[in-house]
Amino acid sequence: MSARSAGERGAADGQVTSASPEAGERATPERGLGPARGIGPGAGRGPGAFMGGMSTEKALDFAGSSRRLVRQLRPHRPLVATALVFAIGSVTLAVLGPRMLGEAVNVIFYGVIDRTGRGPDFGHVGQILAVVVSMTIGSGVCAAIQGRLTATVVQRTVFRLRNEVQAKLSRLPLSYFDRQPRGEILSRVTNDIDNLQQSMQQTLSQLVTSMFTIVGVLTLMFVISWELALIALVTVPASAYAMRKIAKRAQPHFIRQWRYTGRLNGHIEEMYTGHALVTAFGQREAAMQSFTEQNEALYDASYRAQFISGTIQPVMMFVSNLNYVLVAVVGGLLMAGGTLTLGAVTAFIQYSRQFSQPLTQVASMANMLQSAVASAERVFALLDAEEQAPDAAEPTRPAHVRGLVEFDDVSFRYAPDRPLIEHVSLVVEPGHTVAIVGPTGAGKTTLVNLLMRFYEIDSGHIRLDGVDTSAMSREELRSLTGMVLQDAWLFGGTIEENIAYGLPGATHEHVVEAARATYVDRFVRTLPHGYDTVLDDDGTNVSAGERQLITIARAFLARPAVLILDEATSSVDTRTEVLIQRAMASLRQGRTSFVIAHRLSTIRDADVILVMEDGRIVEQGTHDQLLGAGGAYARLYQAQFAQAMAEVA
Repeated sequence: MSARSAGERGAADGQVTSASPEAGERATPERGLGPARGIGPGAGRGPGAFMGGMSTEKALDFAGSSRRLVRQLRPHRPLVATALVFAIGSVTLAVLGPRMLGEAVNVIFYGVIDRTGRGPDFGHVGQILAVVVSMTIGSGVCAAIQGRLTATVVQRTVFRLRNEVQAKLSRLPLSYFDRQPRGEILSRVTNDIDNLQQSMQQTLSQLVTSMFTIVGVLTLMFVISWELALIALVTVPASAYAMRKIAKRAQPHFIRQWRYTGRLNGHIEEMYTGHALVTAFGQREAAMQSFTEQNEALYDASYRAQFISGTIQPVMMFVSNLNYVLVAVVGGLLMAGGTLTLGAVTAFIQYSRQFSQPLTQVASMANMLQSAVASAERVFALLDAEEQAPDAAEPTRPAHVRGLVEFDDVSFRYAPDRPLIEHVSLVVEPGHTVAIVGPTGAGKTTLVNLLMRFYEIDSGHIRLDGVDTSAMSREELRSLTGMVLQDAWLFGGTIEENIAYGLPGATHEHVVEAARATYVDRFVRTLPHGYDTVLDDDGTNVSAGERQLITIARAFLARPAVLILDEATSSVDTRTEVLIQRAMASLRQGRTSFVIAHRLSTIRDADVILVMEDGRIVEQGTHDQLLGAGGAYARLYQAQFAQAMAEVA
């Protein structure tokens, strides 16, 4: 995984959602982009948020999804064809056995009743048995090879499907993740694909063998006696009707089962991530109540799905036994009338069992097949989600990267009926620092998200060194841009690995240099293992301020042309903030920087300060110019100054 491909989407896409002040405006139900917030810290994914609207999902297109699932096997057609050949060989050898044994029965029977006294020809019987044993061994060998090939096909298909899902996630727009609970997405990527793999592994080989067995046995049944074959076939419509009715009743419950599994996973993931906040606000009882409700809903759906689908096998066994009785009675009558021999009746009775057995097996696989198709449709729904607009066929890049950024009459809205950014025009000279301030929801983070192409603008143009960013590839654009977010994102690994994430191929010396410049080195050297200290997931074994310093060191190492700091110092103490400000001053030398800040004292030295309200730039200028103007910036500054004085007093 490259630093850019994973970092852009893992450390950027995911963080922007959680870190941005505008996250709430994207995830509100009024905008129609996500569920309402519940109890807990997750954006739009609180406890109880999943309990509404459960009955509104469409019914599963079983036939269509089944066909699409079968089409997933097309890339492995040679292996599938070879497996089918061995399956046919295995079934052919297996179904010929009873016919041969019937011949042995006739030899013994006619030898016993032979009045000449010669008795049965046991030599001939031995030859027949030897052939039957050889055929049985051959059938087993073919079945083993067919099972191995089928397992290979299933594993390769699921492997490719996982790759497709991973690639799809990288092509989905940030708005998709705004709308979907993380646990729900994870459930589709893990639980549903795992269920699909297990179900296909258990059913595909057996299903193919059962279908060929039905055809082979039925053919030999007609060869032996068409009358008995017709009697055996009478029970097939009854079996098919029963299977169809039961499966139709069970399928909606399988849909609910996997839907509730995803929602329960989403709830558990959210509660685990925000355990401290849930406990601090005394919401454990409410969280447990929501868990209990969703767990009971999952239990009810699973119980009904398995119970209803499980009735197929006993129904099929009843029909099979009824068929056995009919064949035995009519076969005895035909033998008594001289129409059939004892060996033929014996063979036919065995075939009637062989005919019923695959039907029963197919019926017993119905619940797994239904569960697999239900999971497949959830995975296909993810694969069919609308993707972000593709990069230009022939992307361009600036001839000389200097960091000149231009917003030309840019407009953007998350929902068509809710304007956010309206007709913004702005020119940022190379090497200048632009501070963006304003109330929460004013569009500050949205502005830099548009620059990074996390979202596509509705109208206007954004240019980097004269090149429209829409004409550049996203990878190229983001390789020229570095971000430090309010929500520090770290992964499970050493401190050195987390810092080196910002620059592919970074050496230890490069990492140490960046760490020293951003004051990470001073606390890393106090740790027992230094730069080899392994961080927990999300870096919970270091303080919030230290996590932020590590992410700043990562951005320092990347040395981007454009730097974006989104409340990057909000999690550190005042003394550390001073140190970081010095480091950032060094980092910003010769680089265009966008600084989003609420504490106005940290951006006094910015070349330009933009004041945003309701998606518009209402003021711009230096700190002194804006204070002298006595407008929105002056009111914000005075309010913070008055608050600080009140806190001191």
